[in-house]
This record gives sequence, structure tokens and C-alpha cells, in this order.
Amino acid sequence: MSEDRSRFKIKKGDIEIEYEGKSAEVTARYKEAFEWIKTVTVTPLKPEPTETRPKEKESEKKKEEKRGGPRTGVISPAIDELIDEGFFNDFKTAAQVLEELRRKTVPVSTVMPVIMALNRRVPKKLDRIKDEQERWVYRKKTK
Repeated sequence: MSEDRSRFKIKKGDIEIEYEGKSAEVTARYKEAFEWIKTVTVTPLKPEPTETRPKEKESEKKKEEKRGGPRTGVISPAIDELIDEGFFNDFKTAAQVLEELRRKTVPVSTVMPVIMALNRRVPKKLDRIKDEQERWVYRKKTK
């Protein structure tokens, strides 16, 4: 013997209606629920992110974050100018270089962009060693 049972499930956005019972009652409830759900306005669900979408968005965010970051475009030429002027004939710490750049009104606020710019010049233009206090010091490379 089989029972006269039925069920339905309607989903629209975040709203989900599910009903189970006797077949005649389910049919009546389905018609009511269907008419009601047609009148309800819901905000559309955001699509689930796929494998490629987050990577693209992360790279776009990284590009946006780069704007307004360290001013290496200003700091690097200023350091090259200091090298040409002979500022690095003696060993200089990054803090001394920072003070000299500020004296020359180069817009730099912290020592980290200065250290990054100095380290990019180490193999070709500058030597870098540790002093007695275990700080890195920089000097113009001797030829």
C-alpha cells in the first residue's frame, strides 16, 4: 500500500519554501506559495566565486594598493644623485641617508623605502657591510 503523499520546494534568492504532506493539500499550498513568491522582491544572490575570479580581483587590489605607496620613483633618483655628489665616499647608515634626503626635501617619511632603494644599488654602485653596532652601512663601490 502506498500513501498519497507529495512534497515541493521553491527557492527565490534567500527565501526557500518546502512543504510535504497529502497530495491534495500540497497542491493547494504550492499554488499559494507560488503566487506569494512571485510578488516578493529579493536582492539577487552574489555568484559564487570561481577559481579565476578571486585571483583577478586580488591582482587588481594589488595594483590599486601600489598607488600611493613608497615613493621609490622619487627616492631612487635622489640616492643616485647622492652617489654622484660623493655623499657615499664614507660609510653611511640608512638613517643618515634618510636625514640627507629630508634635508634635500625629498618626500620620504620612513627609513624602509630608503633601505629598499639602497639595497637595489648594492651589487653595482654600493658596498654594504655591518659596522661595530651590527648596523648595515653603505659606501660607494671602489673601482
